[in-house]
Amino acid sequence: MSISSVTETGKAAEERVRRELALALRSGPFPAALHLAIEVSGLTLDQIRDWLGDHGAHLSVATLSYWRRGRSRPERAASLRAVHLLEQLLELPPDGLVSLLGPKRARGRWIGHSPGSLDFRQLYADSRPEDLLNAVGLPHGGALRRVSTHVTVRIGADRKVHSIKVRELVRAAVDRVSRCCVMYFAEEQPDHPPELTGVEYARVGRLGTDRRIGLIAAELILDRVLEQGEPALLEYEWRFEPSMYIVNYEHRFVDPIREYVLQTRFEPGVAPARCHRYDRRTVAAPEGNTQELWIGASNTALLAETDVASGIVGMRWTWPGE
Repeated sequence: MSISSVTETGKAAEERVRRELALALRSGPFPAALHLAIEVSGLTLDQIRDWLGDHGAHLSVATLSYWRRGRSRPERAASLRAVHLLEQLLELPPDGLVSLLGPKRARGRWIGHSPGSLDFRQLYADSRPEDLLNAVGLPHGGALRRVSTHVTVRIGADRKVHSIKVRELVRAAVDRVSRCCVMYFAEEQPDHPPELTGVEYARVGRLGTDRRIGLIAAELILDRVLEQGEPALLEYEWRFEPSMYIVNYEHRFVDPIREYVLQTRFEPGVAPARCHRYDRRTVAAPEGNTQELWIGASNTALLAETDVASGIVGMRWTWPGE
């Protein structure tokens, strides 16, 4: 739950916000720190705009709102001067906000995309997943690249998914990368998204949930700041309480990835009648390139591929009698 969705009054609420501001100033992201600093100050955006204007920095309320919500960020010299003035107005340490901005982003239509990438809406049909990522201050691409993704889906005796464990190797594409985003899309039961647990080599920052479409997005703050080219390992688990009935799992890749491994582990005695691999280029495309997958003696089905293009790759299973 985001800070803005929590309603509290009194001294306890003020102390909580101040603690969160101190944490945000240490580890970011910039929108969270700015938002919390404004909350602590008690100033309105109109008051902040007027004060900045009196000191030679002319910004609109809309621009301040976009910075605060992570929809845009200050990059030009005049904007950075305004941020320094904000630090003064909001009684923050010098460079307390500026230091959270990191490297300047490239510009153009394919920001955050490597060659062969897809537009985000080609994989999710509308803008709501992207809006949710922006709400937690994490654009979906650019600073961090996935090198490999290993997924293990665990299905119990009730034929329902109990957990999905993910292990990812990532690599920084720019300097000073300190966080990334992970998502799960619970299309089958939108009002029942899973819980994010078992996070290793990072800690959970902000969470956002859209129960209209069953999407959960989470900020993971890495245990160290990465310079360009440096790798990091992430492990986390999506846990379903209660378990969820699904008959397929698929991963959606905005950018190409070097290695993708998907293993589905069925409880002994509940193996499916059929299991196959499929892919599709976009969310609107039909499933194609199907391939039968064997269920091994360990009651698992395995899909392992290298040099995976942008798009959707998944596994589907059919239960006896269905």
